[in-house]
Amino acid sequence: MAVLLGAGGCATESPFVEFPDITFRHMPVINLRVVDIQIDNKVPRNVLAPHVGHKFPVPPVKALRRWGEDRLQAAGSKGTARFTILEADAIETPLAIDQGVRATFTKEQSERYVVTVSASLEIFDENGIRRAFVKAKTERRRTVAEDITLTERRKVWFEITEKLMAEFNAEMERNIQRYMTEFAL
Repeated sequence: MAVLLGAGGCATESPFVEFPDITFRHMPVINLRVVDIQIDNKVPRNVLAPHVGHKFPVPPVKALRRWGEDRLQAAGSKGTARFTILEADAIETPLAIDQGVRATFTKEQSERYVVTVSASLEIFDENGIRRAFVKAKTERRRTVAEDITLTERRKVWFEITEKLMAEFNAEMERNIQRYMTEFAL
């Protein structure tokens, strides 16, 4: 007598859903009266808890670097611009969950994410003297439910980064227009 064992129809969720890259190529470049643009990263690589930015589909530090690469363009004959990534971090904080009878009937928020990005843009003349400086910093907070799947969590991380970078872009653009008029074309 032969017994056939079939593979069960277990539907497992793949956490490796592809997310698009966050770029700024669809936006006009910011022409600066410099001959060279440098991008500098001052952020230490934090891969230990509570830091989780490295797990994001688009890590905040990568999104900031891309902003500098896509938006800033040298359009002058002298001087240097330096875009410095000062902060790009995502912190995960566990939240207290009710373990009582009520918890059986409710879904609570189990983690809070605080994601922060900060960068500066400096213009130096040919003698290395700083002629202009602007900075932008944005932060987003979000909590997630205790029953969130890994795919849903990654989607939340992507949405946080996307909105955070839109806010960063608007603030940096505003600051450049306000404080770097002599160097922005």
